[in-house]
Amino acid sequence: MPSVRDVAKRAGVSISTVSVALNDASRVSAETHRRVMEAVEAIGYSPNSIARSLRLGRTNLIGLIVSEITNPFFAALAKIIQSEALEAGYNLIVCNSDENPARELELLDILRAQRVAGIIVSPCGHDDAYRRALAGVTDVPMLTIDRYVEGLERGFVGLDSRLAGRMVTEYLLRLGHRRIAFVGGPEGISSAELRLAGFRDAMEDAGADVPPDLCRHTDFRAETAYSIARELLLRPIRPSAFIAVNNFAMIGTLQAIEDLGFQCPFDVSLAGMDEFPLNSVIRPKLTVAAQPIDAIGRQAVASLLADVGRPKGGAFEHHAFFLSPTLLVGGSCRDLRAPSG
Repeated sequence: MPSVRDVAKRAGVSISTVSVALNDASRVSAETHRRVMEAVEAIGYSPNSIARSLRLGRTNLIGLIVSEITNPFFAALAKIIQSEALEAGYNLIVCNSDENPARELELLDILRAQRVAGIIVSPCGHDDAYRRALAGVTDVPMLTIDRYVEGLERGFVGLDSRLAGRMVTEYLLRLGHRRIAFVGGPEGISSAELRLAGFRDAMEDAGADVPPDLCRHTDFRAETAYSIARELLLRPIRPSAFIAVNNFAMIGTLQAIEDLGFQCPFDVSLAGMDEFPLNSVIRPKLTVAAQPIDAIGRQAVASLLADVGRPKGGAFEHHAFFLSPTLLVGGSCRDLRAPSG
């Protein structure tokens, strides 16, 4: 039976272009639409998705549940996942759990009822009941991204968060910083816990103390990071540098620095994790351990579709891919070894 890939090959366009041409002709040129339709007619392709879904017991849809849709990291990740899905002949449904485990589980049920071919999810829960609920999703291939759920026998693709935490900390230590505050994420969330662990690893290896009151937890929100950073900056002995667990925490911390009249990096340095588009216009440009977003998205789709293609009743894939970060040095960290003035 002719496939959308056959149409794309005959028309000389990408699979995603065929999908767009068949579903919304106004988004492609008249010439492209003509070539696609001629190819459809020539090879006898029938774009009847309803009949296909009834025959296969699933649709050509992939569900993506992100934990915070306003986070630029998830927006960029969704973009590459959609591109990869379209190239493989699938469409994407994006859902937002808003860091609410109960809502996430509801969204999983909704997507399963829609007979999606597979689901990619950024988990926001961490207790035993939550893990059991995720493990109970056995009727559809499911992959987790960004946050690893210990004991869940499903595929995972995400950052090596422990390495990211270590990488940023070691950079600040090389610049002479020792009193470093860590503005972390929620307890129990793997990405936050591992980034904190990497921070502690680097500090311990350097023989630097980590006062408990300088390691603080947030809910991944900028306003929470702002409150924590403000409190620490108002102390008689303030940190010489902050490490923020994600891009929202970096923004909140930077705002607190500026609102209190301090200058970054001259009065206090700031580094963190997650590159984001606005960093190119922020001054100073922030030093970050950047995630390989494109690689994460491509591997996530490839791993999920490997499960989609397995014979019914076959075991799910549960390989974990921890991808390495890249240190992008901006102007937000002062070298304390350099002579002042």
